[in-house]
Amino acid sequence: MLLHPPEGKQKKYPTLMVTAVHAYETQSPANRERIVWKLLTDLPVDDLTTAVHLLEKYGMRWKIQVFHKILKSGCRAEQSHLRTADRLSNLFAFFCIIAWRIFWLTMNQREDKEAPPSLGFTGCEQQLLDHFVKDRPSETRSLTV
Repeated sequence: MLLHPPEGKQKKYPTLMVTAVHAYETQSPANRERIVWKLLTDLPVDDLTTAVHLLEKYGMRWKIQVFHKILKSGCRAEQSHLRTADRLSNLFAFFCIIAWRIFWLTMNQREDKEAPPSLGFTGCEQQLLDHFVKDRPSETRSLTV
């Protein structure tokens, strides 16, 4: 189908030929509703293999959005009051390491809900988390660093 730019923007943006890809899981999983995606793309979609490839790309894009959400909300990257580029760069590098680790742990937990904490944390890190995060008092261990 043709996708036209808004009035007043037609000189700046061209009309695009787009293809709609409608994908859905054939069966609903037991613990959630089935996924239904409706995507518009300006890439050519000539067959099922290409459509599946586009869905995989979209899935990767969603993971990038999750990573950015961790940076923004979890690390509160936007609340920094640093004023120099060097300091912001160092802080952002540190936040990227933390955000990547949280993202990685989240993706692993989705794949294997029984994965042990040692998959993502050293013994010392587990002790620090147990000490500072008080949501599981029965499992809190003594801190030895």
